Amino acid sequence: MGAWGARSFENDTALDFVDEIDSVQVIAAAFDGSGWGALIDADCACRIVVAAECVAAMRGHRSKSMPDGLSKIVDDLGKPSAELLDLARDSVSAVVSYSELTELWADAEESGDFNRAITELIDRLSKPEQPASKSSTPKPQSNSSPCLFCDEPMGTEFSAIDITLNADQNLGMSHGGSAHLACLNAALHPKHIIQNWNFDDAEIDAMADKLLRGEALGPED
Repeated sequence: MGAWGARSFENDTALDFVDEIDSVQVIAAAFDGSGWGALIDADCACRIVVAAECVAAMRGHRSKSMPDGLSKIVDDLGKPSAELLDLARDSVSAVVSYSELTELWADAEESGDFNRAITELIDRLSKPEQPASKSSTPKPQSNSSPCLFCDEPMGTEFSAIDITLNADQNLGMSHGGSAHLACLNAALHPKHIIQNWNFDDAEIDAMADKLLRGEALGPED
C-alpha cells in the first residue's frame, strides 16, 4: 500500500515529484492550469502542494518535513519572482476550492489533519520574505489567551471568533473567544477552510502598479 498522509510530503505522488524537481521551471510547470478542468485530479493537486512548498522555502519559510535532498536543491534556486509566488498562491487556493484531493480528505476521518496542513502552507506562503539578517527583526508579541479548540496559549496569533446559536428568531446564545486558525480550520469541511492570505507592502505596491497599467489581477490579488 502506498503512502497517504495529510502533509505535503506524505504521499507517493508527492515523493515521486520531489525526485523530478531540479529547477524553477519544473516548479512553475506544476502551476500550469491549462489541463485542470472543472476538478483538479488528486495527483495534480499533490504536485501543486509540493511546488508551493518549494516557493515557501525559497522565501525562507521551509516546511520541517521537506526532504533533505529537496531542501538542498531549493537552497540553490534563489528567491522566487512575484509571478511565481502569485501562481503558487492561486494554485493552492484552487486545490482547496475544487480538487479531488480536497474531496478525498473531506470523506476521511482525518480531514482535520489535512486542513491544518493546508492552513500552515498558506500561512508560510503569506509571510514576508525572510531577510538575510534577523538582527533587526522585532520579537513578536505573545498572546496567552487559550484557544477555544485546543486550550493552549495562542502564542503569536490574535484571532478571535464569535458563535451565535439561535433557538428562535428572538432568542439566541452567544459565545466568543480566541482560536488558532489551524484549529478552527481543522473543525471545518476542507472546502470551507478559511484561507488567510496576507500580502506585504511590496506586493501591494506591485498590485497597484498592475491596476494603473490596466493589467488584470489574478484570483488571489
